[in-house]
Amino acid sequence: MPGLGRICSMKVKNLMGLRPYTVHKNETLYAAAERMLEHSLGGLPVVDEGGAVVGLLEIDHMLPEPQKVPFSDVEALRFLDEWVDPGSFDRLVERYKNTPVHRLMRTDVATVGPDDPIEKALGLMLQDRQYRRVLVVDEQRQLLGTLTRSDFLRLFVRGR
Repeated sequence: MPGLGRICSMKVKNLMGLRPYTVHKNETLYAAAERMLEHSLGGLPVVDEGGAVVGLLEIDHMLPEPQKVPFSDVEALRFLDEWVDPGSFDRLVERYKNTPVHRLMRTDVATVGPDDPIEKALGLMLQDRQYRRVLVVDEQRQLLGTLTRSDFLRLFVRGR
């Protein structure tokens, strides 16, 4: 396990993952979902025409809200075909194919620069536990990388 002093002196660029995958704000939710599944991602930074980060789309934004499911998430997955009418799945897929990402993305995104101290990124992530990832951007908001909860867990447990 690394020393606390070493962690506190680390820069974001020493820990960030180089994850180049993004989605354009006008692409469909379906295209975003395909990209997330293909690359085993829990979310995608959303970019504009110039490649600047304008938001974040996470899997949670695309799934039904738990309070609208009449029972627990586990039961909902197990009994999905029993409580959903036959045409609702097709309607959901059609909605994904016709809805642009910018309609569901969050715009309050946690960002840091590559030379910021690692504790700044961790502080953003822990702030009210509302961020699962922190995006690393340059001065023009171009995506350089990301930091996820897994990156911090790996750092604390394995030291890298």
